[in-house]
Amino acid sequence: MNQNVLRETDDAARTLARKLIREAPFAALAVNEPETGFPLASRVLLATDIDGTPVILVSRLSVHTQAMERDPRVSLLTGEPGKGDPLAHPRLTTRCHVSPVIRESDHHERLRQRFLDLHKKAKNYIDFPDFNLLRLEPVSANLNGGFGKAYFLEGTDIVRQNALAAYQWFDLTYAKKHAEVIFEKAKKKEYTLTTIDPEGIYIKKGGATERSEFAKTAENHDDVFTFVRDIVEKIP
Repeated sequence: MNQNVLRETDDAARTLARKLIREAPFAALAVNEPETGFPLASRVLLATDIDGTPVILVSRLSVHTQAMERDPRVSLLTGEPGKGDPLAHPRLTTRCHVSPVIRESDHHERLRQRFLDLHKKAKNYIDFPDFNLLRLEPVSANLNGGFGKAYFLEGTDIVRQNALAAYQWFDLTYAKKHAEVIFEKAKKKEYTLTTIDPEGIYIKKGGATERSEFAKTAENHDDVFTFVRDIVEKIP
């Protein structure tokens, strides 16, 4: 890697990288095709776990899933172009190791709920026997924040180590229910809560879903609800 083109990784780069993953409704997934040795790219729906780890839902019948079963190394491209030159908009390529989510595990129901919060139509097939949720554990990433803004990030820049263990207190169903009450009391009828985690919330207005980060990471449910109120009060 040519270090001369890279800027020093700072908090702004880390924040942008996390944003590009957390706010992406879909991504380009590249796997290693074992039969040919060629990279194989496909489009997948994307969600994140409460710690920010990318999560995808795939069928075992698909070519890219079969490739991941042979080689768990994948790359994920997030960041969509806006107006003008598509190369002027930020994007992130994240190298990940695939970690299957066992249906009977403690994590499965939380991830299932998170995924459906963001992709309601997936309810039509998420419970099919051949469909499985996969966590894509970040190893490293290349961030291009626009022309002349290239960074190299470690996986820990995107998802902090042992975050899931630190979030064991978090109950998604409980937190979402009480946060929805805050929205209802505020009478922000154009806005609805999509889902929530210890670091922020997803808010839907019309057909668009956006993420609002908390001022800092919550350490308990009381923190969560305080931060949600702060965000709701700032909604016009």
